[in-house]
Amino acid sequence: MAWPQTVRKEDIRIDYYRASGKGGQNRNKRDTAVRLTHVETGITAKAEEHKEQGKNKKAAFKRMTNILVPLMKEAAKTQVEATSTERVRTYHESDQRVKDHRSGKTYRYKDILEGKLDELLSDVQQHFAAEERK
Repeated sequence: MAWPQTVRKEDIRIDYYRASGKGGQNRNKRDTAVRLTHVETGITAKAEEHKEQGKNKKAAFKRMTNILVPLMKEAAKTQVEATSTERVRTYHESDQRVKDHRSGKTYRYKDILEGKLDELLSDVQQHFAAEERK
């Protein structure tokens, strides 16, 4: 599963319900408890310890943040590590060619050294555009 880089309000479902336990009439007749569900991952956080819905909502959001942020950071770190170890380009001076491993294409060594990078850059951009569409 790909982890999101940001969490939007639309990504979280908020459910209000009646809490059980101490709290008297207010707690028994009002929906003061809050359950947050991150729709994409299914992770939930709930709060029902306060008498007021607003305080419970704030507490649930804090719990949700404490769960999601470390997971998102770890996923981003793993993704960076995976991409940083990939081979990007190999320069074969003896064969007078340059192989770009992302696009899979080969270019003339002399052209690359002379700064003629238009074709290479175009192919790399096309590769990344195709990757995003996947």
